[in-house]
Amino acid sequence: MQYLRNKKTLIPIALGFLLGFLLLFALHFIRAESHGVHYHANFALYINGERSEFDNFSYYEEIQACLPANGVRPESRVHMHDFVNHVVHVHDDGATWGHFFANLGYTLGNNTIITRDGVFVDGEDGSLTFLLNGQPTLSVANQSIKDSDVLLISYGNETTDELQQRYENIPTDAPAYNEKHDPSACAGEQELTISERIRRALTLPE
Repeated sequence: MQYLRNKKTLIPIALGFLLGFLLLFALHFIRAESHGVHYHANFALYINGERSEFDNFSYYEEIQACLPANGVRPESRVHMHDFVNHVVHVHDDGATWGHFFANLGYTLGNNTIITRDGVFVDGEDGSLTFLLNGQPTLSVANQSIKDSDVLLISYGNETTDELQQRYENIPTDAPAYNEKHDPSACAGEQELTISERIRRALTLPE
């Protein structure tokens, strides 16, 4: 009799634990999401009064060429897509503006920018100016690209008012890109499969 009483007591406890586990699993399953980095920033580059249009396909990363942001392929960390020449796609929160321009084939330094058209040194034929989020800064090359950053790089002899006008003309649609699925994204915005959700819910390694 004692055994039966103990058994009757243990069954509700076991059922309670099982129900709790199932509820917790269901909550984790529903809330499971990709933890891949994928956010955006806006920018513009002017050289001697002309805005760089980046109108060659080689400036843009296609999905066929994308790899996980694991250091194997630098272009997978930060790049542009689909001939949208003012939106930077970031897949590694350690990626800097210097990394981004290097992936375009440019070299960005504190006092110099090297493009496919030449070498432009601050103080020679013009001034190299950086406006990041509306504020002048001496260097951006080693600064990590932050979500919704807006960067103007200008080389020339423009006035402060002209630089400000150029900055204000940069589209600020990075937050909008954060909210929509990117069909050409390398990582971070893909919908999780059911098996991936189960793994996340159970905290199993992938």
